[in-house]
Amino acid sequence: MPYSCQHGGTCINSTCVCSRGYKGSSCENESLEILYLRSSKAVFREGNEVLFESEITDNSNFTVQWSRDGVIISGILSRYSITSSAKANGTFLHQLRISSVYERDEGNWSIMASNGVTVVNKGIIIRVLPKLVLLMIPQYDLSIETKENFTLQCVVVNPGSLINLTSGSLIWVKDGKPLLTGSIFTISTTQTSTILNKASAEISDSGNYFCLHSTYPDPLNVSIYVNIIGPESVEILLFRISDSISREGKSVWLETEIYEIIDLTVQWFHNGNLITNSSLRYEIKSYTTENDTLRNVLNVPNVLQQDDGDWNITASNGKTTESMSVYLRVLPKLELQMIPQYELSIETKENLTLECAVVNHASLINLTDGSLIWFKDGKPILTDSGFNITTTDTSTTLNKLSAEEGDTGTYSCSHSAYPDPINVSLYINVTEPKSVEILSFKSSSSVLREGKSLRFESEIAFDPALIVQWFHNGKLINNSSKYTITSSITSNGTSVHVLQIFNVLLQDEGEWNITASNGKTSETKSIRIQVLEKLKLQMTPQYDFSIQRGEGIVLGCVVINPGSLQNLIGGSLIWQKDGQKILSGFHINTTNTSTQLRKSSSEIDDSGSYSCSHSAYPDPINVSINVNVTEPEPIEILSLKINKPLLIEGEAAWFESEIMNKSGLIVQWSHNGNLITDALSRFTLTSSTTANKTSLYVLNISSVVLQDEGEWNITATNGLSTASRGIKVQVFPRISLSLTPKDDLSIQTGEVIQLQCEALYTDTPAYSTGIKLNWKKDGKDISSDPSFSVSEAGTTTTLYKSSAELTDSGRYSCSHSAYSNPEDVSVYINVTLSDKDKPCPCQHGGTCINSTCVCPVGYQGRYCEDEYLEILSYKSSNSVIREEKSVWFQAEIVGPVGFSVQWSRNGDLISSTASRYVMTSSKTANGKTLHVLTITNVLQRDEGYWTVEALTSSKTEARNLTVKVLPRLLLQLAPQYDFSIKTGESINLRCVVINPKSLTGLSDGNLVWKKDGVYILSDFGFNISTTNVSSTLEKELAYLGDAGRFSCSHSTYPDPVSVSIAISVTKPEQIRCADDKIEKIMWKSTIAGTTKKESCPENQKGTATRYCNFQGFWESPDLINCTDVSLVNANEELDSIIADGTTKNVDEAVNNTLVKMKNLTSQRSELSAGDISSSLDILEKIVNVTNMTSANVEKEAFFAVVDNVLSTNNSKSWTAVSDKTEKDASSLLKNMDRMSEVVLKKENITTSKFKGKNFEVSVDKTKVDEKGIVFPEKTEKTPNDTTTDTEEYSTFLELPKQTNKIEKPITYVAVIYKTISDILPTDSGSRTEENSNEVKEGKEKKKKEFVNSEILSLTTQTDLGILSPPLNLAFQHKHENESADLQAVCVSWDFITNKWSEEGCKVNSTNNKRTVCQCNHLTNFAILMRPYTPVRI
Repeated sequence: MPYSCQHGGTCINSTCVCSRGYKGSSCENESLEILYLRSSKAVFREGNEVLFESEITDNSNFTVQWSRDGVIISGILSRYSITSSAKANGTFLHQLRISSVYERDEGNWSIMASNGVTVVNKGIIIRVLPKLVLLMIPQYDLSIETKENFTLQCVVVNPGSLINLTSGSLIWVKDGKPLLTGSIFTISTTQTSTILNKASAEISDSGNYFCLHSTYPDPLNVSIYVNIIGPESVEILLFRISDSISREGKSVWLETEIYEIIDLTVQWFHNGNLITNSSLRYEIKSYTTENDTLRNVLNVPNVLQQDDGDWNITASNGKTTESMSVYLRVLPKLELQMIPQYELSIETKENLTLECAVVNHASLINLTDGSLIWFKDGKPILTDSGFNITTTDTSTTLNKLSAEEGDTGTYSCSHSAYPDPINVSLYINVTEPKSVEILSFKSSSSVLREGKSLRFESEIAFDPALIVQWFHNGKLINNSSKYTITSSITSNGTSVHVLQIFNVLLQDEGEWNITASNGKTSETKSIRIQVLEKLKLQMTPQYDFSIQRGEGIVLGCVVINPGSLQNLIGGSLIWQKDGQKILSGFHINTTNTSTQLRKSSSEIDDSGSYSCSHSAYPDPINVSINVNVTEPEPIEILSLKINKPLLIEGEAAWFESEIMNKSGLIVQWSHNGNLITDALSRFTLTSSTTANKTSLYVLNISSVVLQDEGEWNITATNGLSTASRGIKVQVFPRISLSLTPKDDLSIQTGEVIQLQCEALYTDTPAYSTGIKLNWKKDGKDISSDPSFSVSEAGTTTTLYKSSAELTDSGRYSCSHSAYSNPEDVSVYINVTLSDKDKPCPCQHGGTCINSTCVCPVGYQGRYCEDEYLEILSYKSSNSVIREEKSVWFQAEIVGPVGFSVQWSRNGDLISSTASRYVMTSSKTANGKTLHVLTITNVLQRDEGYWTVEALTSSKTEARNLTVKVLPRLLLQLAPQYDFSIKTGESINLRCVVINPKSLTGLSDGNLVWKKDGVYILSDFGFNISTTNVSSTLEKELAYLGDAGRFSCSHSTYPDPVSVSIAISVTKPEQIRCADDKIEKIMWKSTIAGTTKKESCPENQKGTATRYCNFQGFWESPDLINCTDVSLVNANEELDSIIADGTTKNVDEAVNNTLVKMKNLTSQRSELSAGDISSSLDILEKIVNVTNMTSANVEKEAFFAVVDNVLSTNNSKSWTAVSDKTEKDASSLLKNMDRMSEVVLKKENITTSKFKGKNFEVSVDKTKVDEKGIVFPEKTEKTPNDTTTDTEEYSTFLELPKQTNKIEKPITYVAVIYKTISDILPTDSGSRTEENSNEVKEGKEKKKKEFVNSEILSLTTQTDLGILSPPLNLAFQHKHENESADLQAVCVSWDFITNKWSEEGCKVNSTNNKRTVCQCNHLTNFAILMRPYTPVRI
């Protein structure tokens, strides 16, 4: 029986041999395959032709697309030619030809084939080397006189174009003949440049000079005409053109008339390139007129775009040359682009929109009227034909909101006034839509336990455009390690879609949906799944353990998650030992979720593995532990020893005992029956484990006393057995020494030195052999010094010298050798000159030589009594410096001991705390001092005179140096921020030097442009107009390749200073956000999915950002970085104080800043997030500056600013600051505490009070051991009174009179914050404005921590330590606590963890309206409402 082979297949031996393009047992399936993809070569140079070929096998119903790096290539573009043809073997040959390859064509080229079912593709990578670009300097024809010097230079602009050239160099050609190095010219050549020079030009040197590369494969060159003016001149009478503006494809002629003279040569040039008759595109004719002139005509029959530019005629007789030129502008041929570009199939009632645009606007120049018009099937489409047509000069849109089947046809677009018939067309097929139908949706189970597998299956009517998505609780599900999504086609033509979950988790519970859509209609079905928890058991203890016989066994087992027992009928927790259920011998106490196994006295056979499980749980889940019961062992003290049996009073001693290791061992030391512990300062008890696993116990005695004599014992016990050992010790008194005289003495030269030393307690038996006494002077032995004599008598020794000298001054000591650490007694003897030996009275360390004082450095006078101070030299590393460079000042100074050095700038003293300045000093070899001030980062304000001053108590020396600071180059780019445009729109960039003074000292150079790091030259398609301080970059028509980062810099500025902007160039159809004005900012159109930057609104500094989402809609602007100008200026002024360390006018600067902030924050009903963020920075810097310089800050102004910033009107801005920065209200709390510390450091503190809307401050003084502190001041009520409080101050603190004695009154700062609790972070950064509502909503929402009171703070001048009695604090709740699930907690703010802490505080009493706390320390306090969590037993 033969097979039924389809699609022309042949049945041979019961097997179908399929036609090319089909496969399957019956040839029923289409087969699509790309046999190969190849290019004419792998590496090309710009301008070469490229050919891609691909052979594809399939039936005739497939489409092919070419693309480069993912961008689809259209055959309508002039550079590309796309063809396809059938081959004899039944395959199809597809070719893409690029007539002239560009550098941007480098990349991955691919071909994709699709037959509606299968899509296949192949790719190939080609490399494009840039076309050689040569630059001739000078660029234009040159005319000089004879004997003048002329020099030509030729440079390779893009050295990358020479890649793959193994040899060759730049060469010179004059009038077609190569110029050699040995000729009359001097030629200097490198690989990328060459210079041609002749010192004295001659008439014969006139001519065309060409520069080219000898091995470059294409004939590329640059040329210049050099005219050496001679005695005979050539005259061009006439030079004209038929049409100075022409269109591509038209004809143009140029005509010139010249006086005919001998040896006359005429040449035509276009943009510097010689034109000859050998070119097929040009016709050159010449003839003599009736008045003996020579007429030359150049005819261009088919003008192309590259003919645009300068056309020159040059006439020369070998001696003189004349040239004239005209400019021909060639308008490009009209190019139209239709969007979409390819055949379109839509369904009825869908929107039909076509757009037609002029790709090259310049092609419409000189057309006085006309517009783009639409045709359908060759007939014009009128505005009343059911279509909406919107037309501009360069684009038109055709739209119909609801398409009909009759709209099927070919649509074309052309320009009514364009002289040539040029149009683009597109075929549109309109068909009826098809609905989506989900036939079934089911799951393997609706209720299952954690860890099981779950399968969803849905059958859907087949639709080729079908898109199926899975959702869980509204969230899209994709293929992952957890989810497996598959689909298949059934035999009846439906599609089956399966979602498999192999390990179900609790979070998989809920609603599961499947949604099917074909882009026109959709359907959704759902199933609800319940997931039960997996049983989790925990045993106590958790790890194996070992006990001794007779000890008790207690084991506990708990169900951690009782919800896992849901749906179980009956059952309980059971115990097993070694796999057998325990029925007797143990006491078992069991509930549904816990069980305890107990035995008071264990036996050896109780050893085993104990496990716990649930009898009704379907899976075998248990926990187990191994218990080992052993026999108790006796305790053995292996040894007890002492370092020596006879001890001397004052020596150190140790006892050491080795004991066998036992569990639960307790070891004690005793002396004469008295227990020895570590609490006694002389004793140290240690223990360690030896290598043989015994325990070594050591008792160290730091200094033995006589009472330590007697019996010492060590006792060891483990509760079951005890062992003890002892040792007897004898203690002898310590030998002491007596020295005569006992006190230090002073003698004069020539007097007697006599010292006597006696040893006491020498009858100790341990030293019956005698004691040796030794003498030392300043630690060195002098017993053998011949100038001294030593005599001994029993236990006494005498040191004697008959005539003392000055060198005999020193400390004399006597010691004995009885101990290893010899004790000594000493006396100091000071030997002074006798009156007869005294020298001249030199002061300040001067030396008397021959009755004359030789003074040290820094002193002068007869007796060195006068100070000498002089700045020997003062210099700087540079007198003219650019901003942000470093500079140093160096002063060499000679002066007395202790003189000081000060540095100042323009009279302002420089502090050593300044961050920008480094001050060092060092001694020179000749005793002078070298002082250096280094400025690491010079700023404009450093300009002026710098002074170094050397000061003593009576003298001052100063020297000055003047420094000029050149500002750092500041460039401004307009526009400032990255932007995007469409293809065909213009690019206009302007770069300006804001501060021209920064260019001082630069002899040349100008502003230059780069794109993606590469210099932009004038022939790159951009127009560049440049002066010394500004430059403009323009391009009339942008294309996709113009996208990139453009930067502007100065060519000779010594530092790499530049500004840049990224420009994105997109296709017109790409989704964008339209221009929009909001928050006084014009937001220019940008690409969807990007963030746009713009300058902040007027009177603000910074950058605003706004996100354009993927749907092309703007989101709300982000102005977090926008700050009021006055705040920015104040911030910068404080930065300069901190950076420079200048102390002049600090008070004025700080207080002026506070006044500005006070005015700004009080005048506005609501501060922006940027202003709050900047205010926090400024307040922190004010505290830093005040602390650093001891400035007198106006407290009232500081407090007023804090009060304004804490206004509840700023709640939204505070939220934005917390969300988008690392700052929050705790930084304000911290800086208030630091300001309190600064205030309390002042010597003359005045009491003051500040009462604002949002917080109050009191600075006062009291003696806290006599009178307590109450704040805010109250009458009658006490904090312990929790009755209803209607008084104005229902929240207050009271520090009772302290028991610790305080010598004098102390100053304190007390604060109450009324609103900061609403913006201060609690747990997990939650805000109380969100969580306070949870009190009112009850149990419907999950409770979180939140602050439910105002905040109280107390800081004292003296640290009071642990308060006794404690601080009392009464808080009225901001929200009445009517929920049993919330409990009030007394807390204080911890600045280290940036969280609330309960440490040191407790709740004294509480009700639903009020809580009273007691705390044993001072800081910031509040009430925190915390969810109540009952403890489960």
